[in-house]
Amino acid sequence: MTKQEAYQILGMMPGADKAEIKKNYRKLMRQVHPDTGPASQENYRYSAQEINSAYAVLMQEKSSAEEDGSSGKRRRTAKGKKKAAWDAPVNVNAFTEREVLQYVEDHDGTVLGNYCVAKGKYLWKIEEDFPLFLLSLYQCSKELLDRIDEKLEREEVLPKRQQIQAELTYLLAQQFIDGSAILAELVKKEEITSDGDRVFHFSSMLELRAGAEPVKEGEAIYPSGIRNHKLYLKDRAGRELGYLSFWDDRLYYIVIPLFEQKRVQVKIQAAQVREEKRRKRTAGYQNLDLWVKLLRTNTNHMPENLNLQIEELLKNYVRKQQYGE
Repeated sequence: MTKQEAYQILGMMPGADKAEIKKNYRKLMRQVHPDTGPASQENYRYSAQEINSAYAVLMQEKSSAEEDGSSGKRRRTAKGKKKAAWDAPVNVNAFTEREVLQYVEDHDGTVLGNYCVAKGKYLWKIEEDFPLFLLSLYQCSKELLDRIDEKLEREEVLPKRQQIQAELTYLLAQQFIDGSAILAELVKKEEITSDGDRVFHFSSMLELRAGAEPVKEGEAIYPSGIRNHKLYLKDRAGRELGYLSFWDDRLYYIVIPLFEQKRVQVKIQAAQVREEKRRKRTAGYQNLDLWVKLLRTNTNHMPENLNLQIEELLKNYVRKQQYGE
């Protein structure tokens, strides 16, 4: 979409500032909202998707102009290339590109939807809303499976498609998260051992399995194994207690993959809990202290076999579609 088309969709003259663009955008989004009824839409022929795209084009152009000075020209690199649309590192070996999404809000802060500000093999960074990051990966996995369905001319949805799509989304997430770097940003308590290893200390939870009793405060807990992307834990006697959980959902997509990739060592113990917090403790959970030590071997590289895992998962989906499993 060109800037001229974007201005036309938003019903504005070229040169409008960001405040005017935002104001008109919100007015049009309210106008095309289903709850407003057809009467308010009869003199306007564009869809909400077109409005979102137009808004994204103009806001991106205005943001670039602000960054590059009053001339409105994009800064160029030494080789004359345009500045990237989104300021984040990329994983050039990622299986597919993804969209970087941002929320669109009404004048009173109500979320109206989201729009794409960039598309590429961009790694996730903390400034990008995490639920929207997961949504972008969910859309990627859906597109990959939709292409297979279209190629096979299958209209019937495979019963296990949702399960396969969830697994595909999880694998894609690992390609777009630099776990060791993000862990350092999210966890403030970091120590350096005498050997130069980096150790992160943060709170986590044990989600107790049915019938399991909490362990005594200060008692050590041990990894039992990983199943379905969950790290199961056991006590000193070898009794399985449940699995590791986190207060911050983002840590699930960072810590568990590091375990699966054998890039960390761990120390876990039941946390000491103050009396007032003990009374408020949620049933079925126990607070833990977790120490994660990053292993220095290959900590600066993405796992090389993720593309192979994704390819195998897609091949498996093709087989299931062909045989209607």
